[in-house]
Amino acid sequence: MTQPSDRGDGRDGAPSVPPEQERFEQERFARHILAERAATLAARHDAGMADATPGRSMLVLDVGGRECCLDLDAVLRVTDPMWSDMPRRADCPASVRGVYGYQGDLYTVFDLAMLMEEGEQDAPGAMILLRSVSSVPLARIALLAGAARGVMDIPATAPSVLPSGFPTALLPDGRHVVVLDPVRLFSSVRYSGE
Repeated sequence: MTQPSDRGDGRDGAPSVPPEQERFEQERFARHILAERAATLAARHDAGMADATPGRSMLVLDVGGRECCLDLDAVLRVTDPMWSDMPRRADCPASVRGVYGYQGDLYTVFDLAMLMEEGEQDAPGAMILLRSVSSVPLARIALLAGAARGVMDIPATAPSVLPSGFPTALLPDGRHVVVLDPVRLFSSVRYSGE
């Protein structure tokens, strides 16, 4: 005994649809629904990825009570603030505090607060050794900061810029941090290193 089809069994005047044709149309309809659902899920995934995309990993520093961050790719090492005094040359910037030796290399130690046009730090709590950057005239640089607070993903920098010219980033909790760039920090430093 056969079941009447939704499309007509031939008794009410509607033509009957062969079973193969009916199965083909059901499969076509199912493929259409699956394609729509896949597109919807892909759009949700893309939107979720855009929202969840982390920013750059940054080292968060305290510099004179101000939160600053430095791209982790620029950082070679974070250590205790130790440096040796050195004879000062006439062209040596006031922000230079001394030198530090690490693995056979000599690093020039700068006071980060002074590079940001603030006063000298009395008792820095951290020293950051930077990786060499071709656009910075000094080969090896160490920065003194009040403290290293840790590493976090910082969203892309906001267009707002401080009077000093440093961009800021807005953290998820509403705080603003200054985004430091070694090239910008040393663009005003006139020190040949010779």
